[in-house]
Amino acid sequence: MNIALRPGVEAAPDPAARATAIPVSVRLWQAVAAAHAALAVALEADGGACPVLAADAFAVLLALADEPGQQLRMHELAERSHLTPSGLTRRVDRLESDGLAERVGCPGDRRGAFAQLTPRGLDELQRALPHHAAVLERHVAARLDESDADALIALLRNLAASPRPPMERGRVVDPPTPGTADRGR
Repeated sequence: MNIALRPGVEAAPDPAARATAIPVSVRLWQAVAAAHAALAVALEADGGACPVLAADAFAVLLALADEPGQQLRMHELAERSHLTPSGLTRRVDRLESDGLAERVGCPGDRRGAFAQLTPRGLDELQRALPHHAAVLERHVAARLDESDADALIALLRNLAASPRPPMERGRVVDPPTPGTADRGR
């Protein structure tokens, strides 16, 4: 990159020096994104050999299996499976058609719905778990000792627990800046 990203930082000619012009927050994001992408590729490459579930279906069913009653409200499931609301809707539609999950009404809220794991979904998840665990063991756990893994888990959970921006129709809503909340919008 031959441009300065921060005021007062000159573009550097060699690759080692160029990296210093990139803010640490951006380098951190790049590292997390690269690790996620590498794991997704590993799971999908090995996932093709998985006789049961692809990684995105696995994530949804695992989130459901980990809850009391094996059900979650759709928005909670989207957060826990790291899918957009529309992506989750499509995924749950496919899981329903495969008999692995179902939508059930929400008592006390006729507009709300839960996604619930079916007995067949639990069986398929239990069949897929050893395969996905073996892939992740080879690509993650084998590279970390237990204390490193525990520290990384804690750090990533802390990052994931960061406050999320307000959403409206799948878009981030900018909060009003002080003094501009009621300017005739």
